[in-house]
Amino acid sequence: MSNNISLKVKELCRKKDMTIKQIAEKMGIAPESLSRAINGNPKLSTIRKISEVLGVSITDLFDRNEDELLAIVVCAGKTQTATTKAELKKIVDAL
Repeated sequence: MSNNISLKVKELCRKKDMTIKQIAEKMGIAPESLSRAINGNPKLSTIRKISEVLGVSITDLFDRNEDELLAIVVCAGKTQTATTKAELKKIVDAL
């Protein structure tokens, strides 16, 4: 997933004529920190800030087909993702 985010952020940067450095500056973090985050396992708060700076929805930072599911569930300090209805149901049932 995170490699996906890295590729999408770079693609969106090109489309919006921005650099990773500019995004990091607008987020108030070092470019190296942003690079590590998008190439690693970024927190949901980081993903949210990136989407705000780029002016896109969070889901735009993930590659997916229109018929694919992408769910991000944050509950009790734990973040979980689901890409199928069965995975999402399992998460919801566990709550």
